[in-house]
Amino acid sequence: MILSLKTKSILVFFAVFASFLYIIHVQAFAQDAEADTSFPQGNFSALRDMGKADVLEVITPYTIKLNNGDIIRLSGLHMTDYTADHAGPFALTALKIMKDMLEDESVTIYQTTRKDWGRKNRMGHTLAHLVRNKDNAWAQGTLVGLGLAQVKTSQRNPEMAEQLYALEKAARLDKTGIWANEKLVLSVEDTTNHINSFQIVKGVVQSAALKKNRVYLNFGKNWRDDFTITIAPEDKRFFTKAGHNPLDWNGKKIRVRGWIEDYNGPNIEINHPQSLEVLE
Repeated sequence: MILSLKTKSILVFFAVFASFLYIIHVQAFAQDAEADTSFPQGNFSALRDMGKADVLEVITPYTIKLNNGDIIRLSGLHMTDYTADHAGPFALTALKIMKDMLEDESVTIYQTTRKDWGRKNRMGHTLAHLVRNKDNAWAQGTLVGLGLAQVKTSQRNPEMAEQLYALEKAARLDKTGIWANEKLVLSVEDTTNHINSFQIVKGVVQSAALKKNRVYLNFGKNWRDDFTITIAPEDKRFFTKAGHNPLDWNGKKIRVRGWIEDYNGPNIEINHPQSLEVLE
């Protein structure tokens, strides 16, 4: 179909106008977020108190330099508009808020209790939750509560998932920050358009099966091309230890988050129970 010059001009106008409205929305949100002086607090009894330090610099929304030499990577977070090469408006707002909140402040560092499990990432950064000492303001809780970050749990750092999910739920229901985009949680049908990316997906499990000790949660009638959640044999023990039998999730409404791969259709392999929420 060949568009007329007039039609093209109209489409360009609406595209520019939509971008303008989006920028205005983000700027207004950023001002409100920075003016918000309420900071979530957390219960860190499941973690180990690793001591106190002073924040020298907030380098990125995720990484903080302390006076003890540590570079902290805030665990449990994913920012939808931030990569190593690009920071979008929400990520820039998060950076501004973290700088205002943490720089030149004393903080307490909380990490997983196992010293050889989940305390460092492959870059050598310290994985931790940070709390500002003067008022117990929780860094991760602040970013999630303001709708600037999604919750992203991991097998080695799952302890604060329930508290972070509660803050994310409130932000999502209020359509705060990133959650003004209602398509941020994908339907099962949308997953084919988001291969090789971290996403949150919601749907109903149509069948659950165990084959060669691997769990398959199928969200369609044709397992060869429909969305599927899988659990590897070596990871089943984490679900059993938490009191879950994934085969019992047949027929349940699920919200799962993870990296979508193309394996007999869109597939997310999960390795810990906190990456999945049963909604019914």
